[in-house]
This record gives sequence, structure tokens and C-alpha cells, in this order.
Amino acid sequence: MHDQVLIYQALVASIHSSQDDNPVWLLNHRTRRRIILAIGDAGRISASALRASLKISTGSLYYNLKQLEMFVAQDGKRNYYLTERGLEIYKMLKEGDAVLLESKNVRQGFFERIFSLVINPVWILGPALERLPIAATIGGLSLLLTAALYVNGKVSLIGVNVYHWKNFSLENTLSTMSLTILSIYFYLSFLANIYDELRQRRLMGSMESGGLQRVKNFILHTLTFGGSPIKGLAAVCIGILPMSLYPILIFLAKVNRWDWIYSPGSVIPISLPANITLVLSQFASFLILASSLSYLRSIRWHIAALICLSLIYLSIVLQYIILGAVPPQS
Repeated sequence: MHDQVLIYQALVASIHSSQDDNPVWLLNHRTRRRIILAIGDAGRISASALRASLKISTGSLYYNLKQLEMFVAQDGKRNYYLTERGLEIYKMLKEGDAVLLESKNVRQGFFERIFSLVINPVWILGPALERLPIAATIGGLSLLLTAALYVNGKVSLIGVNVYHWKNFSLENTLSTMSLTILSIYFYLSFLANIYDELRQRRLMGSMESGGLQRVKNFILHTLTFGGSPIKGLAAVCIGILPMSLYPILIFLAKVNRWDWIYSPGSVIPISLPANITLVLSQFASFLILASSLSYLRSIRWHIAALICLSLIYLSIVLQYIILGAVPPQS
């Protein structure tokens, strides 16, 4: 009994210790502990059987499995099993699971569910980004729809902002959108790699040997979005899809002749409805991009949110630069 208490205390201490320095912080989540226990009890189990036994959504399952990739692996038949490290955690959980599983407050679990459904929409993004063909298809369709709406609205997307040009050009609209997608892709990948590098240095200390190789790996991971370039591009294309709300508003304003909404003489939106639509679009894009980055790069959601929030501020700074360089339209 005394040994069980010591094991439980060690596990709780590791769970509630520094989240950046100790990867066991991932287990400070009831669903992830249940996944570890279910896989450990079964030995090897398929995703469908695991989801059925836990009675959780497909998106939630894939998201949490992604977060637990240091503890869980797949065999050739795509069945999940525990790694050596996962087995150690499984044994500790089995020793203290009765107390540990009841340690979560019911109210906290409720707010976690609300957070997952509303603020962190990975329950949708998980299945969409998990498999490469599905990610490529959904990303491609999102890009085509966004491009079509911006061409129809005769506006351009630069960063997460929209611009009206006096002389509309199909080539310029498509080129600025392509540049925006690539810029967001590399920006998110670069900052995620910076975070990974700093986290590894904290975990492993100063690593002076192999400096050139580390630089090469850093560049490679930035170019490939951590080894998943197609999924990274798909995530960006899905992430900018909410920005299509603005050209939809412009289309409705033109059809219904709502001149008080659509101001063709301005470079950026100036009416209140247009600005509200733009802000809502940016917020939705922020949520999708942050959740996608957290899911694909296995980093904490609030870190991904800070990275994507910096993207919003960068777009605002870019807006002032563009407005300063472009003369007012008449």
C-alpha cells in the first residue's frame, strides 16, 4: 500500500510539474489517461474499437492520440499499442487509477468539453487532417472555393485581411492569395520550429555538437511543416476558408444594392457591417489555424494560439504599410 501511494504521488507530481519541461503533462487530461488504460488493457486495438470502448468522437480520439504519440504507436495493421514509455505510464496509472480518475472536478470536465467544441474545433479538424488523401481533398476544395469567392467579389486576400483595388486584376488576386497561403504556411512552421527548438534545449540542455546538422534539420522541418507539407498546406487552406465570409457579404451587397455596406472607393472595408464580418472571419480563421497547428505539430493549444495571434497582428501592421504605400482611390 505504501508503494502504491508513492507511485501515485510521483505520477501526480509529474503531471502537475512544468508542462514544458515534462512531457507527462499530456496526461493531465482524463480522456488521454483513459486511452492509455484502454490500449494497455487490450494490448493492441484498432481505432474504431478504441473509439467504441471510450464512447468519444472520432475527432477527439485522433486529436488525443496525436498528443500521445510519445506513448502510443501503430503496427502494420494500424492497430494501436503502447510504446515502452507508454507501458511505464500504464503501469503507474493502473496503480493509482482509482484516485486519479476521480481527481478531476466534474465542472472542469464540462468546461473542457465546451472548449473542445467551440474554442478548439479539432473534433472537426482531426479526421480532416489525419489522412493525407482526405486532407489534400478538403484543402484543395477549400482553396478553390475561397479563390472563386474572392474573384467574384473582386477583392484580394493578403495575410488575414481583404483589400479592394481600383483596377481589379484576376492575376493579381490569384497571385496575392497564393503568396498569402505560402507566407502563412512558412510563418506558422517557422515559429513552431522555434518553439520546438527552445523546448528541446530546456529538456536536453545546451547542444553545441552537430550545430550544422541541427540548422539543416530546422530548415528542412520549416520547409516541410515538420514532415507533413501537404497536411500543412491543407491546414492553411482550410484556415483561410472563413475569410470567404467577406466576399460573400460583398456579393450580397452588390445584388441588393446595399451601398451603405459596400464602399468601392475604399482600399479596405469601412462600413460597420463589413468590419464586423471581417473580424468574425479573422476570429474563425484564428481558431482553425491554431487548432490545426496544435494538432499537426503536437504542441500545446495556447502556444499555437499565440503563434496565430501574432499572425493577426502582423496582418494589421501590413495593412498600415499597404495603406501608406497606396494612394486613396477615387
